[in-house]
Amino acid sequence: MKRIIILMLACTMVLGAVATSSATEFKAAGTLDMAFQWLDNPDPKSANNGDYFNAIQRLRTKIDIIANESLKGVYYLEVGTIRWGDPITLGRGSGGALGADGVNVETKRLYLDFQVPDTELQLRMGIQGLALPSLANNNPVLDDDVAAIVANYSFTDQYNIVAAWARAADTENYSTNGSPTSKTKYDVFTVILGLNFEPVTLVPYIAYGAIGRNADVNSRAGGIITATADRDAWWLGLSAKSNYWENLNLAFDFVWGWSDGSDMAVGAAGNPNSRDQSGFYALLHADYKMEYFTPTLDLWYSSGDDDSVTGDGEFMPEISAGGLALTNLGTDGGFFDTTDNAFTTSGIGTFGAVLGFTDFSFIEDVTHDFKVAYMQGTSEYSSSSLVNTFPTDEDRAWEFNLDTNWQMYENLAAIVELGYLNPDYKGVDGEEAVWKAAIGFQYSY
Repeated sequence: MKRIIILMLACTMVLGAVATSSATEFKAAGTLDMAFQWLDNPDPKSANNGDYFNAIQRLRTKIDIIANESLKGVYYLEVGTIRWGDPITLGRGSGGALGADGVNVETKRLYLDFQVPDTELQLRMGIQGLALPSLANNNPVLDDDVAAIVANYSFTDQYNIVAAWARAADTENYSTNGSPTSKTKYDVFTVILGLNFEPVTLVPYIAYGAIGRNADVNSRAGGIITATADRDAWWLGLSAKSNYWENLNLAFDFVWGWSDGSDMAVGAAGNPNSRDQSGFYALLHADYKMEYFTPTLDLWYSSGDDDSVTGDGEFMPEISAGGLALTNLGTDGGFFDTTDNAFTTSGIGTFGAVLGFTDFSFIEDVTHDFKVAYMQGTSEYSSSSLVNTFPTDEDRAWEFNLDTNWQMYENLAAIVELGYLNPDYKGVDGEEAVWKAAIGFQYSY
């Protein structure tokens, strides 16, 4: 009898444990991506380059650990991007060579998301995706994963406010007496207002970057540039959209930014961040939905630098841009990690126009997008200035895209990207056109 009672108690404990664990719900979602791409003349600034082919893959999985509708934790992992044949066996993107077995699991995001009881305040803290507002395209200042605390308070369905603190960098440094310093810390603070006046939405915001003297503000010339003193950076922006007219959608992004570079270290001359910088970026998007296709128009302009390395510059500073996702070759609009960014990544320091005819179809479940684009730099050309590493006002390009999406199954899509970029660079003789052909497969679960 005693053994039976003990057995019953053990079963009760097991069932109790199961009941307790079942109160937490796990949900997984993500994508498994494959891409095969061929590129001819991959470097448009060089007259001497050939063609190449590569194959890549990536897995992204987001796991929600849900206690209730007001509390959850999120773990977002990535395996890749793995290039087939890559001999690296340890670290990001490893395991593509013969034998595979790469150690390549990355933590993209890991955060806690909860609502403060009896309030409309939502808090999210941890490594998360954080983007400044962008209703027309990706934000050119900040759109990336970062460790942050974000607070969102809804006053009504029309009004809400978001405040965030992000720590972009923190490499501990100590002074001679052993006390920690803040020389390598990089903090970003932002306040965002959401104003929803249907059919018009307005999102004004302000952001501030406190940059330690040894923490780099994204220097477009590359490399970590140190300073002799801490620096500041400010951004003011406005995003807006409207669907006031039937079938016509309009969206607009504007941001102005300033950064202090006057205390940059000697040797940084010629780098845009070696002096004070202030500039702006604006993008207008319009599309009109018709029965058989959707015409689209995107226009953007961003201030560029002058040909001097003295005085203030006119580049808008950035932290980690989301990428100008307009075309599949000249800008950052390619599927997965297929080759793009041949002319510009964020759009800063350039202007251009993209005319598209999208979502047209001749076969069920198969859609096509055709785009033609013109883009040019806005920085003043100089034969001696390092500013020529960016597109200048003497550099331009035409681009043509044809993208196809075949929804093979509900969860599996095949994507084909064809791109042609015809560049004309002031400082390059005999540059050739860039050709791209890529096919990708995306399994969504």
